[in-house]
Amino acid sequence: MAGDALRVLRQFPSDTFDCCMTSPPYWGKREYSDGGIGLERCHLDFVANVCAVCAEVRRVLKPTGSLWLNVGDSYRQKNLLGIPWRIAIELTDAQGWTLRNSVVWNKIKGGPDNTKDRLRNVHEQVFHFVKSAKGYYYDADSIRSKPKSAKVVNGSIVSASGVRGVRYQRQLELSTELSDMEREQAIAELDGMLASVSQGKIADFRMIIRGQQRTTHSDSERVSGRAKELRDKGFYFLKYHPNGSKPADVWDILPEDTQKRKKHFAA
Repeated sequence: MAGDALRVLRQFPSDTFDCCMTSPPYWGKREYSDGGIGLERCHLDFVANVCAVCAEVRRVLKPTGSLWLNVGDSYRQKNLLGIPWRIAIELTDAQGWTLRNSVVWNKIKGGPDNTKDRLRNVHEQVFHFVKSAKGYYYDADSIRSKPKSAKVVNGSIVSASGVRGVRYQRQLELSTELSDMEREQAIAELDGMLASVSQGKIADFRMIIRGQQRTTHSDSERVSGRAKELRDKGFYFLKYHPNGSKPADVWDILPEDTQKRKKHFAA
C-alpha cells in the first residue's frame, strides 16, 4: 500500500507488524517533486513530523516488535543540529519507546567535502527501538560470527586467541594478594575453564586476578558486581560465547547503489 506514511499507517489495526525498518528523507537534503517529510522550514517541524509517524509505527507494532530507524544529521548556519538524537530523545521520553542500540553507520568514503572549518561527515545513526523493554524478538545467535576452534599444543589446551592458562597459573602461584584457600579455588576453576574450552562449551575466556589485572569497567564495588566479586573471591572469569561474538555497534557499509535505480537518490 503506497501513500502518505501517516495516513496509510492509520488504516492498519494495532499490534499487527513484527518489524519496521525506515530511513525518512533527511531535513533540507532533498527536494522531491511530490513534497513530503524533509521539506519543513524548521528542523523542529521535521522532528515533530518524523515522531508523529513513529507514534503510529509503535501502535501497529506487536509487543515483540522492533523499529530500526536510520536518520542523518543536518547543518543550519554552520550549526550541527543533532537531529537524530532530538528524535531519539523524543521517542523515548514522550512516546515510551526503549532504545536498545545506537549504531554508527560508517559509510567509509562519503561524498566530497569542500568545507575548510570542520571535519568530513562520513557516518549516520541507525537506532534500534523496541516497543516493549522485555520480551521483544531478538535472535542473537543467528548473527554471531563463528569463533575459531581451540587446539591442543604439547598436550595443553589453547584457546582460539592463544590463552592456555600457563600465565594465569603462574600469576596465581606467585600471588601475594590471595589467601591459600582463594588460590586453590582459583586454580581449580581455571582448570575447569580450560576443560570447558576443550569441550566447546565456551569459545574463549579471560581471567581477572586480584592484584594482577584491572577490573573491567569500574573498580567501585558500589556500581560494579565484578569489583565486588574480585574483593570477595579474589578472581573472576570473562567467558566468550561458544557460538562467537555478536556484531558491534559500528557498521562499515559502503552506500553503493547496486540496483541501478534511476529515481532513488539515497541508495
